Amino acid sequence: MPELAFWIDVDNTLLDNDGIKDKQNEFLQAELGPDLTKLYWEIYEEVRAERSVVDIPLALQRLRERVPVEKLDEQTYQHVVSMFHNYPFAQALYPHSLETLRYLTTLGTVVIVSDGDLLYQAEKIFNSNISDVVEGRVMLFVHKQEHLDEIRQRYPADHWVVIDDKPQILFDIKQAMGDEVTTVFVRQGKYARESFPDNYIPDIDVEHIGDLQKFAAKNFWSRSHA
Repeated sequence: MPELAFWIDVDNTLLDNDGIKDKQNEFLQAELGPDLTKLYWEIYEEVRAERSVVDIPLALQRLRERVPVEKLDEQTYQHVVSMFHNYPFAQALYPHSLETLRYLTTLGTVVIVSDGDLLYQAEKIFNSNISDVVEGRVMLFVHKQEHLDEIRQRYPADHWVVIDDKPQILFDIKQAMGDEVTTVFVRQGKYARESFPDNYIPDIDVEHIGDLQKFAAKNFWSRSHA
C-alpha cells in the first residue's frame, strides 16, 4: 500500500506562537519595565534579521551583554531566562492540535519538521507533549528547506505532505519537490492572510489545524483540494 508522510511545522501551526509572544511580553513588562522590554524585542528582531530565524537564547545573551548589572541585576535576568525556558507551552496548543496529530498518524507517518533556534524549539516540542504524540519523530533545522533530501531519507514515503503556516516555506518546498509533495497552508498566526510568491496556490488551504481531521488519505494525494 502506498505510504504518506506528513511533515508538520510547530510555530503557528500547532502552537499559538503569537499568543506566546504576547504573554511573554506581559511578563517582561512586569519584570524589566518598558525600556528594557523594548530593548529586548529590538535585539530579538536584530537577531532574527541576522540569522533569518528566531534565536531566543542568543537574544537573551545579547541583552545581558548590553545592559549593565546596575540596570539589570543577575537575579532578575535569570528570572527572565527561566520564564522563557519553563514556559507552559502545552497551554498554548491550538484547539485540536494533538487530536489532529493522532488522526494523521492513522493515515501515514507523522514527523515534526521545525526550524529556528534548535534548543528553544526542542523545549517547545517536548514540553507541549507534541513529541510524545508523534513518538519522538522530530527533526529540527535552522532552515528546513535546505534539508529536504535528509528528511526524505530519514522517513521515506511514496508521497509527502507539508503542513505549515508560512507561504514562503510551502512555496519553496513545492518548487523543490513538485508533484511529490502536497502543500497544506494553515491560516493561523501572522502569516494567515499573506499572499504566496508568484501567485502560487497551495494544494490544501484550511483555517484551523483541526480542520485536517475532515480529510481522508486520498485528499492528501491530489494536487489540489481546497
